[in-house]
Amino acid sequence: MVGGRPAVDPPDGDWPGGSPAGCSGPVGPIGGERTAGMIGWFGRFSRLRMEPVRARVLARLERKLGVTFRDKDLLNQSLAHRSYLQTPDAESVSRDNETLEFLGDAVLGLVISEELYRRFPTAEVGELAKIKSQVVSRATMGEIALEWNLDEWMLLGPGEVQRGEGKRPSVVGSGLEAVLGALYLDQGLAVTARLIRKLFKGQIQSVHTGESAADYKSLLQEYALRYFKATPEYRVVSEQGPSHQRRFRVTVGWGGKVYGTGEGTSKKGASQEAARIGLENLLAPSPE
Repeated sequence: MVGGRPAVDPPDGDWPGGSPAGCSGPVGPIGGERTAGMIGWFGRFSRLRMEPVRARVLARLERKLGVTFRDKDLLNQSLAHRSYLQTPDAESVSRDNETLEFLGDAVLGLVISEELYRRFPTAEVGELAKIKSQVVSRATMGEIALEWNLDEWMLLGPGEVQRGEGKRPSVVGSGLEAVLGALYLDQGLAVTARLIRKLFKGQIQSVHTGESAADYKSLLQEYALRYFKATPEYRVVSEQGPSHQRRFRVTVGWGGKVYGTGEGTSKKGASQEAARIGLENLLAPSPE
């Protein structure tokens, strides 16, 4: 079952790479002809009528990102928030971007993991995992997506547009992941990896020099002011260890509620960690 519906396999010969039912033949490597097969099959479900004006709008995004999609409908779908499907204009897409977001998240994780593996060959697994969590956090995804003005291309319902949801980091960050998923299906791993390295160059370089991948305190303050009309308050709740090895625990919140707790060897570091966790909690998808 997929999404409450019976899973439907493509007919024999339509599998990416030409592998028939029962996996009796080789699937082939990721990318290249296999990806072309995937997009051909996937495109049957995504290809609907697109207005010429929307096609021109998408062409601007392609130029901005430095990529050209073979299947423009797939790019269009990657920008469709679930709320858009309830509008009369939704005839241009057949489904929202959440499955593409799921795929894009996996591709992003693979590319960033390989990049960190190559840059930090002597790092322990735990250290690599921590660095990766900073680079691909929801806060960072939203920050990058807004830097590239991806909100200008998002498709949302009228209520979401009125509330400014297009600039909400969780919404636009998810859109960026969906675009990466769509690009992977359309162009393969190599092209997608180049775009990911281009988009995340600043974050990876910051981690490489030992700096924070993002100023989480500033991001949290901007988020709190925009959506809560509040200013985050940081409080040191504990100090432990000898003077040369102090560890601080800091909480951040407002309105009597704590949104994040962080620890570090300095108050500044603990505050940044608290802000990062606070953003992760605030940007986490709401339970259905």
